[in-house]
Amino acid sequence: MKKQWEEIVELSEFWAFNGLWMFIRDEYKNFSEARKVFLGIVEELLAHGRIKLSKRGALLESSVIEQISLLEQALPVDRREMVFGSAAASSSLPGQIEDFDQMAEDAKIAEESLWFFREECPAGVVWIRDDGSEEWT
Repeated sequence: MKKQWEEIVELSEFWAFNGLWMFIRDEYKNFSEARKVFLGIVEELLAHGRIKLSKRGALLESSVIEQISLLEQALPVDRREMVFGSAAASSSLPGQIEDFDQMAEDAKIAEESLWFFREECPAGVVWIRDDGSEEWT
């Protein structure tokens, strides 16, 4: 794992995905790049057994590739979609989008991170401790 990625993981270990996302966004200002880094880190953590993914209190049983594909398909491709959902693409929320555009950058990132608690997020993270116990977030 890249040194910068390791630092991000160390800072966000045992947090829900929103914490990981916020630490990534501190380092990667470009949304598309941050998205790639997020998916890359999650894939690395899954492959090395440091995390598992879950939904509604049950661990996902699919392969790492299938789990990453599930996340990749669901994870919005731009920040407006992440904050406002698919309605942002249709511009049906002009007032809210204008307000969002005026927000400070750290507030925008905090708004983005709420996506990980929404129903459209396909999974949450379960961290695996050194002793093998699970830390559900």
